[in-house]
Amino acid sequence: MIITLSVYLSLLIFLVAIVARGVRIVNTPIHLRWELYPVPHEKGRSQYGGSRMEEVDWWTKPAKKDSINELVVMLKEILLLKGVWEHNRPLWFGSWTLHFSLYLLIGLMGLQVLSAILLLSGFSFYAEIPELYRLLLKYIAATGFTMGTVGAVIMLKHRMFDKKLRMYNTKSHFFNIIHLGAIYVSGIFWMIADGGFVEQQAELFKGVLSFSQFPAVPTAGIVHVAIVMLFFVYLPFTHMTHFFTKYFIYHDIRWEDKPNIPGGKIEKRIVEAVTQPVSWSAPHIKADGKKTWADLVAMTGAEKEEEV
Repeated sequence: MIITLSVYLSLLIFLVAIVARGVRIVNTPIHLRWELYPVPHEKGRSQYGGSRMEEVDWWTKPAKKDSINELVVMLKEILLLKGVWEHNRPLWFGSWTLHFSLYLLIGLMGLQVLSAILLLSGFSFYAEIPELYRLLLKYIAATGFTMGTVGAVIMLKHRMFDKKLRMYNTKSHFFNIIHLGAIYVSGIFWMIADGGFVEQQAELFKGVLSFSQFPAVPTAGIVHVAIVMLFFVYLPFTHMTHFFTKYFIYHDIRWEDKPNIPGGKIEKRIVEAVTQPVSWSAPHIKADGKKTWADLVAMTGAEKEEEV
């Protein structure tokens, strides 16, 4: 029962922390747009690096969106880590295996939720659930755990011996990689400790969905579940939240191209931003915690000299 309650508690902490972080991001002041082109949703222009700003009075004309191309660009970045491939190729394989293994295990969780629903509906795991489906679950798990272990080892090696990366290393970088590696390795041990891994995991999800007691699993399985639950609790408070914050970085900063129309929402948000008091400690900013950004911008060079 303690294990069952721990699972619910960790999931609750994860969901609350993620939602709170998302709400905080949405309510932050408007960000300075990059305005770098091409923008993938520019229909007919992104292929050659253009933008609708090429047209006279472009802001008065409706934007033509290409949602399909935007989705393709997003999928290339999410599934293939295209940016890492283009800008830091030696790091790509380790980073890709580490990330893609997570996608496989997330997919496994989704399929096991389906398995749990079938079990709750009265299906027998071995008699009525197709063998092909059970084999699919097994191979996804084995591939995900193996790829993840390889990726964790490679990324740990890069962090330890790559001179460029070592300049930016923090303790959290090593902890994150080791923690992910522990998830993958403990999953492998669970699979080899007992041939019933797939069924036991399905029963585990069944227990979670039905608020029933934790099923009997080998010690390796309990260790694996404990490490995963700790990861759920820890993840929202780390930079690994880029799995969803990247959406805001791309859509609100990198690809944001809505025109700032007088009296529009963007103008209102800009006014709110420039009327905020500035408390930056950098001496060249001349902030005192009372002056707003608008005040500082309006100050002349002579006035700034007097502030020194």
